[in-house]
Amino acid sequence: MEPNKIIKIIVDEMKIEKNVNDTSAFETLVTTIISQNTNDKNTEKAVKLLKKEIGLDIESILLAKREKIIECLKPAGLYNIKVPRIIELAKKIKNELGDERKLDLMSDEEIIDFLSKIKGIGPKTIDIFLAFKRGRDIIPVDTHVSRVSKRLGIADKKDGYFEIRKKLEEIVPKGERLKTHFALITFGRRVCTAKDPKCTMCPVKDNCPSSKQFLSYQRKVETV
Repeated sequence: MEPNKIIKIIVDEMKIEKNVNDTSAFETLVTTIISQNTNDKNTEKAVKLLKKEIGLDIESILLAKREKIIECLKPAGLYNIKVPRIIELAKKIKNELGDERKLDLMSDEEIIDFLSKIKGIGPKTIDIFLAFKRGRDIIPVDTHVSRVSKRLGIADKKDGYFEIRKKLEEIVPKGERLKTHFALITFGRRVCTAKDPKCTMCPVKDNCPSSKQFLSYQRKVETV
C-alpha cells in the first residue's frame, strides 16, 4: 500500500480534529514549552495554574518569583528545564521587541530567526508556533511522529527533523497536515507506543515493515 494511503487510514482511525488557536503569540510559545515531554492533560493543568496564579503574559512572568512559576509547572514535569526557557523567552521578547504583539507583525523568516536564538527552542517548537498560531501548512515532528514515520518506513532511521518533515509533507495533501500531525501523535500514544507497541490492534499492521518483528517478539514472550 502506498504511504499516503497508510497515513490516511491512521488519520481516519484516530478521528482527531484540531484547529489553529486564538491565544496570544507568547501564550502559544509558553504552552508549547510546557507541553514538552508530557501529555495534554498535564500541560493543560500547568497552563491553567500559571494563568490563575501568575498570569500568562510577559510582564507577569518577569515579575513573578521563579519558585512560584516552578510550583505552577510541576504537574507537567521537567520544570527545572522549562521555567528557565520560559523566563528567557519573556526576557528576549521584552528586551528586543518591547511588546509581544510585534511577533504578530514579523514574517515567518523573522520569527524563525528570532526564536532560533533562544536556548531550548528548536525547530519543533517553532513549527508548532507557525502551524498553530499562523496556520502554516506544515507537519511539526515530535517524538511520536518521528517514531511512527520510521517504523512505517516513510522515514529512514537516520533521518533528522527536517528530513522526516519533508518526507511526510511529500505524501500528505495540503490542508491535511495539521490534522495528520495530531493523528500521528495520538497513534503513537495509543497504538505505536515506544515500548510494547500494540501491533495486534494496529489498523495498518499488514502494511507496516516493523510489525512482523514486534509481533514475532510478542509471540515469543507469550510462549515463555
